[in-house]
Amino acid sequence: MLKKYIIVTILLCLSPLSSQVVLSEIMFDIENPNEFIEIYNTSVDTVELQGWGIADIKEFDLLINTGSGLKLSPLSYAVIFEGDYDIENGLYSSIFPNTALALMVDGLTIGNRLSTTDSLFLINTAGDTVDSYGWENISTPGFSLERIQLHMPSEENNWSTSLDSLGTPGRKNSVSPLDIDAAINASTTTHSPTFTTSDQTITLYVTVLNLGTSTVDGTVDVSENELLLSTTSFTGMIAGDSVSLEVELSPLYSGIHTLDIFVNVDGDMNLDNNNTQYILAVQYVERVLTINEFLYSPDPGFEEFIEFVNISEDSLDLHRWGFSDSDTSSICKFPPFKIASQKYVVVSKDSSILPFIPEDGVLLISENGFPSLNNTKDSIFLFDPTGYIIDSLHYSSNWGGNNSRSMEKFNPELESSDPSNWGTCISPEKMTPGKQNSNFFESLPLLGIISVDPNPFSPDGDGFEDELRISYNLPFSQSYLTVTIFDNIGRTARELVKNLVCSSQGILVWDGYTNKGKRARIGIYIIKIDAVEMNTQKSLEWVDTIVLAEPLR
Repeated sequence: MLKKYIIVTILLCLSPLSSQVVLSEIMFDIENPNEFIEIYNTSVDTVELQGWGIADIKEFDLLINTGSGLKLSPLSYAVIFEGDYDIENGLYSSIFPNTALALMVDGLTIGNRLSTTDSLFLINTAGDTVDSYGWENISTPGFSLERIQLHMPSEENNWSTSLDSLGTPGRKNSVSPLDIDAAINASTTTHSPTFTTSDQTITLYVTVLNLGTSTVDGTVDVSENELLLSTTSFTGMIAGDSVSLEVELSPLYSGIHTLDIFVNVDGDMNLDNNNTQYILAVQYVERVLTINEFLYSPDPGFEEFIEFVNISEDSLDLHRWGFSDSDTSSICKFPPFKIASQKYVVVSKDSSILPFIPEDGVLLISENGFPSLNNTKDSIFLFDPTGYIIDSLHYSSNWGGNNSRSMEKFNPELESSDPSNWGTCISPEKMTPGKQNSNFFESLPLLGIISVDPNPFSPDGDGFEDELRISYNLPFSQSYLTVTIFDNIGRTARELVKNLVCSSQGILVWDGYTNKGKRARIGIYIIKIDAVEMNTQKSLEWVDTIVLAEPLR
């Protein structure tokens, strides 16, 4: 009857009272007779445990002397075993220290056996609950529950599963804080300005935690590739406290930086939490990667593509770079790749255009898809690792690119957003991915240059000066070209080309035959060249005379 009465009292006194003796470890849900409860005397006084007891939600048990008495020394552990546990030869005999007090309960089991969902109460002689803890749905067989900080309240966040199999009965808990243990709180690390450029000083905000029990001083060091960039110090951080530090960094070059952040404290007993890596992206203030070619309306069986060129003097890591169409909320990322200076990289949905890529070319398949480029009009955006738009264009079908041909920029250094810098590919393959564009030119002449050679020429089939070569160097990046040859009274002898889509440079050949397929007569002819710039409709005209002759025999 006494046992039942005491249980009722426990249930009426659920609010824990502060005590110098606390629950410190609980081994539950393990094969009998190996459950145990560890308690700890946090005070500097000896505590008499005569009449004390332990209870779960159903039963109460008195603590029993096993031969070493019932007095718990200051700052010492006592372990309460089940009533039929063999202290000399039991499961924990090899790890149980002789400095701990061994006790038992007056029944065979602790309470009604502890389970994966249960509660535990430590009761003093007066019947007061001096400490308690409840847990739910915790099941790690052979691993105890350990209190992290013995001087902190018995709350869920102050308990954790033991790191050691069989627990730590009578010894310092495996999850207890070390004497000296400083740590970096990696999740709170940030920097300013958020969008950093290569000419700005950077401030890193780093939080240091004192997880140990001693007050500590130390430094936070920031390095990259083992080169120390900056350091700052802190002093007098007490146990359980944290400090937010500002670490100043000199400007960094554009691109991705992997910074190593390390908290340095003398005598630190746990170095596993002292460091973290922080990825910092610095904006590119100059256009180092540019859009150079794109195909928005491919032939059946082929996919769209975008070609980019590294126009900087250094290799470029494309990690975290991205691109998109007009929907900038869905940015496609480049696969990890380093592109050399002045080299091309082509991105597509699949490998269907691989036959058009040169052997030393690079075709990348985007990790998260490829945007669908519209045939009528759309945009292409290029993002650096910080998300900054470093290049872009807004095209329409008026730019060209009809007949399943790609759009080519005349020179990678030109502005991508200017329609006059683009033209339709004139290669027989309709595209030039991964190599120099068919419309490439170094620069345009201020005025057109036309030359004819040889003049006179003699198309008599003897292999000497049989053809007239017409070389042109136009002041237009791409134009419609018409070349007409007239006889000396103004009649059309030959229309060599009409509205030919051409780049700024090229050579045409007249074999000396008329539109009717007959050899033209000996005499003086007039050659007229008309060029109309495709985008602006500007036009130029050249007229020159040529002589069709016959060699003397």
